[in-house]
Amino acid sequence: MKHCLAITVSLAALVSANTGLAQEASEIAQEPANDAQETEEPEYDDDTIVVTSRRIRGQLIVDQPPIAEYDEEDIAAFGGGSIADIIEAIQPATSSGARGSRGGGRPVFLINGIRVSSWREFRSYPPESVAKIEVFPEEVAQRFGYSPDQRVVNIILKPNFQSVTAEVEYEQPSRGGYSYNEQELTYLRIGEKGRLNFNAEVEDRSLLTEAERGLAIEGRENEAPFRSLVSDTWAGELTANYARAFMESGDSISLNATLNRDRSRSLSGLANDGLTPLERRSETDTISLGGTFNSAFGDWKANFISDAVFTDGETQIDRFGASGFDVADSKTYSITNNATLTGYPLALPAGDVAVTLDAGLDWTRLESADTRSDTDLSLTRRRVDGGINLAVPIAERDGALGAIGDLSLNLSAGIDELSDFSVLTDWTAGATWRPFENLTLGATYFRREVAPSLTNLGSPRIDEFNVPVFDYASGATELVTLVTGGNPNLVAETQSDWKFSGNWRLPFWEDARLNLEYGINRSNDVTSTPGFSAAFEEAFPDRVTRDADGDLLAIDRRPITLFETRSRILSIGFNARGQIGKAPERGERSGRGAGREAQQREAGARGGFDPARMEALRKAFCGVPQGEMPDLSQIPEQFRARLLDDSGNPDPEKIAAARERFCGEGAEQRERFAAMRTAICADPPQLDGLPEAMLARLRNEDGEIDPERLKALRERMCSADGARTGGQASRGGGRRGGMNPINRGGDDEDKRPRYFFSVNFDRALENEILLTDGGPLFDQLAGDVLGGGAIAENSARLEGGLFWQGYGLRLSGRYTGKARLNGSGLPGSSDLFFDDLATLDLRLFADLGEVFDKDEGWLKGLRVSLKADNIFDARRRVVDEDGVVPDAYDPLRIDPTGRYLGIDVRKAF
Repeated sequence: MKHCLAITVSLAALVSANTGLAQEASEIAQEPANDAQETEEPEYDDDTIVVTSRRIRGQLIVDQPPIAEYDEEDIAAFGGGSIADIIEAIQPATSSGARGSRGGGRPVFLINGIRVSSWREFRSYPPESVAKIEVFPEEVAQRFGYSPDQRVVNIILKPNFQSVTAEVEYEQPSRGGYSYNEQELTYLRIGEKGRLNFNAEVEDRSLLTEAERGLAIEGRENEAPFRSLVSDTWAGELTANYARAFMESGDSISLNATLNRDRSRSLSGLANDGLTPLERRSETDTISLGGTFNSAFGDWKANFISDAVFTDGETQIDRFGASGFDVADSKTYSITNNATLTGYPLALPAGDVAVTLDAGLDWTRLESADTRSDTDLSLTRRRVDGGINLAVPIAERDGALGAIGDLSLNLSAGIDELSDFSVLTDWTAGATWRPFENLTLGATYFRREVAPSLTNLGSPRIDEFNVPVFDYASGATELVTLVTGGNPNLVAETQSDWKFSGNWRLPFWEDARLNLEYGINRSNDVTSTPGFSAAFEEAFPDRVTRDADGDLLAIDRRPITLFETRSRILSIGFNARGQIGKAPERGERSGRGAGREAQQREAGARGGFDPARMEALRKAFCGVPQGEMPDLSQIPEQFRARLLDDSGNPDPEKIAAARERFCGEGAEQRERFAAMRTAICADPPQLDGLPEAMLARLRNEDGEIDPERLKALRERMCSADGARTGGQASRGGGRRGGMNPINRGGDDEDKRPRYFFSVNFDRALENEILLTDGGPLFDQLAGDVLGGGAIAENSARLEGGLFWQGYGLRLSGRYTGKARLNGSGLPGSSDLFFDDLATLDLRLFADLGEVFDKDEGWLKGLRVSLKADNIFDARRRVVDEDGVVPDAYDPLRIDPTGRYLGIDVRKAF
């Protein structure tokens, strides 16, 4: 690996995100004051000057570039109330395109580049606490001990943050019928040594029946008030999170505890007496505990995770004979333990080999009981797993084999020993090639064996009565019984996939990326939860019950095993963010920005850095023995105030930190950088005292100072951002370490509107199911669907928005293409044709404190949001061969909500 190159802005990043007492002292010595932040810096040779780029502590440094990035201003433009809202808003970037449904939906999450025990640890954090969000492709998950099924979202928190937020929300369809309300209270404090978070949330939704939408099944019109389209639900959650860093050892821990209660009630029509409403009532309690421990063992970084969850659920189902109700109980116990070890034990000409070792021990138990069964069911699974991932650099630009650009290999292998499924294996092999700085190409092969979940194996049977279903054999809508639950006869699945990708950072559009993925997915012995279709009845006739006249009575939708599935997917994603309009000239800026620059010019004119002042500060801290209190009267008042606690007394921890900064190994490096920056930023620049190595890089081929190089250096070192960097950088050219810290920077007086835009388009090129070796083959894109609903070839997701001086607008769009479901081909049967559907959601919000320029009082931190989902009240239209809409596919039955309006009021204290 190359170590630092002088005057190179791509050099890796700053080692800091804590409040920097040393930088504050340097501000006083330099005048002007720069509110920078820093921690320890590595040592460099005397002739090495480091000019750093904008990196934030916790950013990932991996071979694969991010698919999308969002900074603090972008996150504010989403108008979300929590990190959970932000993740929903960036879903087009976090969804696994070419990998299809392999990842199960939610991406892998990191906090400051480190694994966490669960989503619960940070879900409720306010978005104001986030400095940046990065989204990486699935292959990066292997670097943290995960399987390559999900994209990676790295959430970088601000180093110092504290808030109490209260939020209330009310929503309902424009047609009325039911309503939803939510209340949430959140406390979060982030400091140098850790984080503390409490969150309480309650949400409630009322019932919506067929009668309230004017729906009814022919011949059963009297049941419409007793059949629900939307269930009555209530949910409450209490969460506590604690994280602590131990500065002396570098270790850290995090703890999470969450309590959940969920209740729901739905109606299924009338019992066979024609009088008694049929209800299904469920209640679920969940207790979750999680923790992480991070430490270092020599040159290796270790991460230990433990997560325990207990779920107790009960469902009461009224009997169709109006003779009471049956009860289905389910208890799930799970404990997940995982350890990862990351190091760089081998140096190759192109860089260090990154090695990740992971090991896990999981235990899961499912207990289910049903009053309709004479025996209870219990399943237990113990899982022991281990794996290794290697990231091997082959070529490095401007280094070994640099003519071909950057090239690396990613290899991984793992083994799982399951108590109920013997031994399962997985392995992957991939290459990442960056022929140009802004273009990255990748190819990866995945092979993995996956056991069905205990839920699919052992969930209790639940019968749902009087469900409207379109019968493809007769072309009529029938009220049938749907059976769900587990299937103990499922087997392990084998996945064999290819993924090819390209990531292009557009040269003509700043902060814009185009991502292209092509996936080939093949699986054998696939666990699938079926829907109902003519193809399903043909393939599994024993799962469909009809009477002697052929009328549909019941459908068994418990999981099944498919012999083979084949799919090919093309996914195209585009992500852009930025500001609209030309950046204001420095002379046009006002307020703090202009004041800071005026200070810098004044400092340059008078020499800026004052060695005598710095020496006085150093003497005050370093001239007394370790542990004794320095004479604070010799310290300028501006800096002295920052060394006091809330009571106005000297804070021993702050003083110890300042002493370490002034008297530690990095103090001389900071002083050298400050002096050189002052010389370069003087008008005219004072270059005589600069190191020869630095001057050499400023000279052209004739040995003269190149004005363009000098101009570029001054722009970087003399700007507000350059002042804040303080000369810090990580060694290793950005590969070693996996995370990199920074100060945020930016110009507070730049009032241009900000925008973000993210769109993802998926094209299904193939989707086939083979029931047995040799046939029959079902082409789901052609309408022979075994799962639920029709499968469209085309789909897309859009997110975009604007944010300007406290006002925000966010648009969310979804598109699903046309599709069809084939009938049985028998007399009376009919195919179904699904129109395409496009919906658009709108969110408008105003941060009233910013709008009215209030830094205190109730308007400060107060935000009001208005939402309108599905603005145009669009619904998918489904017709049969005669152009008639079946009752089961009435647009109001498919989507009883339609246009959905809401107001949200949020106050941050």
